[in-house]
Amino acid sequence: MSTCRIRVTRDTPASGVFEWVTLDRQGTVLASGDANLEHSPVSGACDLVLASDLVSLDRVVAPPSQQKKLGSALRYLAEDFALADPERLHVASAPGPDRNSMVLATIDRQWLGQLLARLEGAQLAATSAYPESLLPALTPHTWTVVWNGEEGFVRTGQHEVLSLDVPEPKAPPIGLRLALDNARAAGAGPQAIVVRSVMQSAPPDVDAWSAALGVPVERGPAWHWASAQRRPDFELLQGEFAARGGAGSWLQRLRRPALMAAVFFALNSAAIALDWGAKVRERNALMEEMRAVYRESFGAGAVVVDAPLQMRRALADLRKQAGRVGPGDFLPLLSAAAERLQDPARYRVESMSYENAALTVTLRPAAGQQTAALLEELRAKTPPPAIDVRAEAAPASGAIVLMLRPRPGT
Repeated sequence: MSTCRIRVTRDTPASGVFEWVTLDRQGTVLASGDANLEHSPVSGACDLVLASDLVSLDRVVAPPSQQKKLGSALRYLAEDFALADPERLHVASAPGPDRNSMVLATIDRQWLGQLLARLEGAQLAATSAYPESLLPALTPHTWTVVWNGEEGFVRTGQHEVLSLDVPEPKAPPIGLRLALDNARAAGAGPQAIVVRSVMQSAPPDVDAWSAALGVPVERGPAWHWASAQRRPDFELLQGEFAARGGAGSWLQRLRRPALMAAVFFALNSAAIALDWGAKVRERNALMEEMRAVYRESFGAGAVVVDAPLQMRRALADLRKQAGRVGPGDFLPLLSAAAERLQDPARYRVESMSYENAALTVTLRPAAGQQTAALLEELRAKTPPPAIDVRAEAAPASGAIVLMLRPRPGT
């Protein structure tokens, strides 16, 4: 039995142009070509492969108890990283790398509806859909880049993909540099990067990429979307776009559970709304009380915008006028830094800055000193009372950045 796959682009609903292949059970390509929906050479059930620029993949934090209850609210969960109006989005979900996270795939809802309607008119029934960016195979501790000479994408994990921009000649994409820096900071950088060039496109200079990125970059086999042996486990046709079968009896059997679920959902929503309203009234009462305390302390004519913040600032000013030094002042932070830097022979201070009640000191290890050992030593020291101390390595420069700031609430 053969399987039909078609690859669509952003222009397919309007132009009708698409690519297609038929595969046997082993994934071997039996036939392929370019076509138009006006005169499609294939028909019936098919898998949809969406070009990488059509789908955005993002990871969000969500407790396991809530992941199955989000349903149609997924589009609002994606609102923080999507520029479009949530009502214009179709969002599909899959389990994240840990039990407290989800991966959301965001697509233009109107575009997807137009595409499915156009396919139906061409006697094509989409039974499954997934992004092209999840098709390249991954090996342990290796990232896979698909590159067409000007742009592409990098797959860094099971459901983790990043679009890559157009670089300078022979230079690796800026997005790839940033992804590597973030991964190294988290201790999860790759040991190698494999670059797969799209058919008939010139491969990049892997030696130049290796030197610029600081990680081995290798050429992989040429990339074609139909060459993937296994389909990804991310289904985009969810919710209102879920593939519909012909089993009408299932609808009858599910009617009563669906009605009961709707009633429970309505009752639960009403309870949440009542609880939310009570909390809003309580918050407003507390805010009014804080405004009254502020006016009582600083005069009835005082303008109140943010009572807690204004009170903290006024209290800090009074302490300074009384000669009391706070933990966020320069001298206490400098003293705390000096206690940690008592061996000038092992490192030297390269720069120091104080801004917004925070002191940043950049250290350069002396010759023969290991950055990792010095960093571990700084982190092992007990922080002083009321001051948070953080030491981080700057991979690009090889320096150590020591940051000191007052502890929240002090």
